[in-house]
Amino acid sequence: MALDSQRLVRLRDEGGFFPLEKRPLIRISGADRLRYLNGQVSNDLRRLKVGVAQSALVLTAKGKLCAPLWIWLDGDTFLAEPPASLAEEVLPRLERYAIADDVVFELIDEVSETWHVFGPAAGKTTSGLEMARLGVAGRDVSEHPSTDLLEATPDEREFFRIQNGVPSWGRELDADILPQEARLERFAVDFHKGCYVGQEVVSRLKSVGRVNELLYGFQGSLTSPFADNPLSLVNSSGKPTGRLTSLVETHSPGQIAALGFVHTREPETHFDITDESGACLGRVERCEFPLILA
Repeated sequence: MALDSQRLVRLRDEGGFFPLEKRPLIRISGADRLRYLNGQVSNDLRRLKVGVAQSALVLTAKGKLCAPLWIWLDGDTFLAEPPASLAEEVLPRLERYAIADDVVFELIDEVSETWHVFGPAAGKTTSGLEMARLGVAGRDVSEHPSTDLLEATPDEREFFRIQNGVPSWGRELDADILPQEARLERFAVDFHKGCYVGQEVVSRLKSVGRVNELLYGFQGSLTSPFADNPLSLVNSSGKPTGRLTSLVETHSPGQIAALGFVHTREPETHFDITDESGACLGRVERCEFPLILA
């Protein structure tokens, strides 16, 4: 269903909010917590500020994703939020190299109701935890936001996530992705910190390497809403050169905003969308972030 353009404008200009589902968190404590955890994630936890969450990645030794995390200070401990589906996998991965370190990892359930306020409204909110869940200014708060503020629907939240190029686990992100392919280095990697698992590959890609595919935004039309089927991008020569991973119908029926990957050697900017059978379902143009929608 097409989104309401007036609501989108209001959410953009005033901001909005949405409830967060209860999610598992990982508490990290112990005297060696900072030194040890900083050797496991891609961002520099020494730069963490009270009340501000930092995006970071847990990687394999080959530089591929184990999980994206939000990490923040909670008194004399850290709290880490992985994708809910990965919590039980991330915990043993974080513990793996703790041999003689004074560090303890504990999987806990977030029990308090929490809402995320985003956009200009977040700048007027002084309480809560600052984090950019949708790629714009945002805060997690424990009190229900003002009734004057719009509550964003799931499709509206997806629209802003796509518009700002925020990749999601299970869509754009999986265990085969390198950080630079999904442009995670924009906000989740510190290239000046010390060693961490996977650093060598990530640093080499920055200095001399090139990934095979790259995340882009797309705008265009789709005649059939087959969002759950694999959708390929085909260039003017009929060659598959990429794939769509997330899409949402915008304010006009049949018009979409999407995220997906294109091979880095592909010079074209317009592509046909095809399904598994090769049938053409629409056409899109690739764009940089944030997407500027007409």
